[in-house]
Amino acid sequence: MKSKNKTILVTAAARRLGKFIATDLVEKGWKVAIHYNKSKKLAEETANDLVKIGGKVSVHQADLTCNADIEKLINEIETQNSLWAGLINNAGYFNYDNGNNFKVEELQNHMLINFIAPTILTKALAKYTVKMKKTKIKSKSFVINILDAKIFGLNPDYYTYTLSKQAMYGLTKMSALTYASCLRVNGIAPGITLSAPGQDQKTFEKSHKKNLLKSSSTVEEILNTIQLIINTNSMTGHVTVLDGGSHLAPPRRDVGL
Repeated sequence: MKSKNKTILVTAAARRLGKFIATDLVEKGWKVAIHYNKSKKLAEETANDLVKIGGKVSVHQADLTCNADIEKLINEIETQNSLWAGLINNAGYFNYDNGNNFKVEELQNHMLINFIAPTILTKALAKYTVKMKKTKIKSKSFVINILDAKIFGLNPDYYTYTLSKQAMYGLTKMSALTYASCLRVNGIAPGITLSAPGQDQKTFEKSHKKNLLKSSSTVEEILNTIQLIINTNSMTGHVTVLDGGSHLAPPRRDVGL
C-alpha cells in the first residue's frame, strides 16, 4: 500500500509502544494521527520529535470511555486534508483483579477502552472507506488490533482485562468478516515486551524469559509484524501471536506477578 497523503490513526501514541509504532510509520512515509487522553505534554513532544525527522503528524485528544470524545476524534480524522487509511487500536486499560474481587467499574473500564472504543472506530473507518469509494477515491483500508498473547494461554489473573481482550479478539474476527468489502482487520498478540511502570530490569528480564524460547516479543518484532500486515493484501481475520511459545505451555499465574 502506498502511503503518500494517507493517515493512520494510532490510539495511545504519545508514549511506550504507541510512540514506537507512530515513529516507525512516519519513517515509512505515513502521516500519523497521534491520539492521547491525558498525556498532552508527551503527545506534543512526540509530535515535535516526528516533525523534526520530516514526519507529518496531527495530535488528537479523546477519552475513549466517552462516546462524545470518540465521535469528536472520528470527525477530526475524517475532515483532515488526508485520506484516512488505517487504524491501530493500541490504547489499552490494564488493571489487576480476579474473578472473586473484580468491581463492575473495572469491568466497564476494561470493556470501554479495550473493546467498545475499537469497535466504534472500526465501524467509522469502514463507513468512511465506503464513502471515499463512492467519490471514486480508491482506498483499501486496514485495522490492526493490539491484543495480548495471554488470551491464547489463559490463567485466572487480570480477570476483567483478559475478558476485554478476548472480546477484542472476537471483534477482530467479526469485523474482518463484516467489513470485508472495504477493510482488512488483523491483530497482533504480544507477550511481555516492555517493562511495566516501576518494574526493575532484573524482574523484567526474568518475566521476559518465562516461555519455551526463553525470549518474548520485542518492539522491533511488533513493528515488523505491523508492516507485514499492512503490505499483505490477502491477510484478514488473522492474529499473530508473538510470545516465545508461552501460549503452548501457559503458566498457572501471570508472568508479571
